[in-house]
Amino acid sequence: MSTIMSQLHLDHLNLSRLLEVLKDKLVSLKEGERPDYQLILDVVTYIVDYADAHHHPLEDQIYDYATQQYPSSKQALLEVEAEHKLIRDNTREFQQLIESILMDSVVSMDVFNQRLEDFIRQQYDHLNQEEGTVFPLLEKLMQDKDWLNLQVKLQTREDPLFGDNVAEEYKRLYKSLIQQEAVA
Repeated sequence: MSTIMSQLHLDHLNLSRLLEVLKDKLVSLKEGERPDYQLILDVVTYIVDYADAHHHPLEDQIYDYATQQYPSSKQALLEVEAEHKLIRDNTREFQQLIESILMDSVVSMDVFNQRLEDFIRQQYDHLNQEEGTVFPLLEKLMQDKDWLNLQVKLQTREDPLFGDNVAEEYKRLYKSLIQQEAVA
């Protein structure tokens, strides 16, 4: 497996960890607990800042390369690229909703819970599609030379939450993850 694919798999594992945090928050909300909107916003902001701004564009570059080199993959890869755009738009919209709540907009808990549930489901569906269909397709088609060509072209960025240095804006979220893992 290429270094690039290893990083993408790791990103997916990390995103799954964050989605588990949101799932736990959703369960708590449905049980009537007061929401920690700031923590939820921190997770969604990370997804906007890292997944939507770096991870998905990186995947899209790989998918573009693969469709050029292996035209038989075009349909499957174009679909997942289109999904990246939809996910990005939905994530930003959800981020704006949370920000408006934090600025005292009133949103019913039923509406918020449904939006959170839809967000989590969309994210998991996408991860499962890539891990179950797209990544195996790439691993089957792409040769070592392809990964070497991509390695030269692709720009990587350190993960601001799961990298060696946690960015200041994610320290609260990082502490929450550590606490959750200590309890589990």
